[in-house]
Amino acid sequence: MNLADAVLKDQELKEKFLAAIAAKAQLDASIIGKSDRCILGNWLHGDGERKYPFLKSFKPCQEAHAAFHVQAAKVVRQINGGEYADAQAMMADNSPYAKALSTLALAAVALKKEAKL
Repeated sequence: MNLADAVLKDQELKEKFLAAIAAKAQLDASIIGKSDRCILGNWLHGDGERKYPFLKSFKPCQEAHAAFHVQAAKVVRQINGGEYADAQAMMADNSPYAKALSTLALAAVALKKEAKL
C-alpha cells in the first residue's frame, strides 16, 4: 500500500467539493462520510487491519481517517443544502476539515514509517 498516494486521494475530495459547488451539484454524504469506502479506508479496514493492528501508529491513523470523513460529510451536507459559501469556509485553512486532513496526513506518515511501507 502506498499510503501517501491513498492520502492524496482523500485530499482530492476538496477539488471534488469545489467542483460540486461550482456546478451546484449534489454529492452523496452517506458514502463520503464512511471511512471504509475510499482506497485508504479499504486498506485500513482490510489488509492493514489484518497485518498491522498491533502497531502503535495504526489505530491513530484509522481514527484520524474516520475523523476526516466525518468532516468531509459535513462539508457535503452544506453543499447539498445549497450553503455554498459555508461549505467553502468549512474547507479553509485552520478549519476542522483542514485540521482533520492534516492530522490524517501526519498519522499516515507515522504508520508508513512504523510499518516500513
